[in-house]
Amino acid sequence: MKRFVLLIFLFCGFLHYGQEQWKLKKDANNIKIFVRNTPHSNFDEYKATTILYTSIEHVLNELLSAPEYNHSKIESGISYYIKKRGDNEHVFYVKKELPWPLKNRDIVTLLTVKRISETKIKLILEGLPSEIGKSKNTLRIKTLMGHWLLETEGNTTKVTQQLHLNPEGKIPPFVSNLLLVKGPYSTFLDLKKLENSSS
Repeated sequence: MKRFVLLIFLFCGFLHYGQEQWKLKKDANNIKIFVRNTPHSNFDEYKATTILYTSIEHVLNELLSAPEYNHSKIESGISYYIKKRGDNEHVFYVKKELPWPLKNRDIVTLLTVKRISETKIKLILEGLPSEIGKSKNTLRIKTLMGHWLLETEGNTTKVTQQLHLNPEGKIPPFVSNLLLVKGPYSTFLDLKKLENSSS
């Protein structure tokens, strides 16, 4: 279930924050996926939202627990927690093995937790391409920008994810853009399982 960092890497909308209007691409199981073009990139960006019947802290703990799934949930790749920096910063690593002729990709991500208020938490995502050494025959993702936004609404938590990632190399934009709905939707379906576990 814990697929947060992996699915960011595998399926993200590769985006730059643009000014075009969001277009609803999928609305199912109380999950909405929006996509929009970006003015400075050929890769689109996405925004995904849902409402979870669980606490904001439960969702936060789930999003910070990527190391627990690195062997059981990842196909053709690895993911692990690198280190904690200060009280609110966490560094993760993800590598995905891609089929020939594509090169493997990896990414180092800095996640910064900002508690805006008692009812709102923002998790800012940034790429850290120079944090660790590069792997052989693997392209390092350099550009990742995005966030998670968690908002308490009564006895529920509204979850929003917005993200931009440039896959580097020769992956055509039309290929990566096709994954903008599938990836986030899968991630949010996993998050929905939190409603069936203790909060």
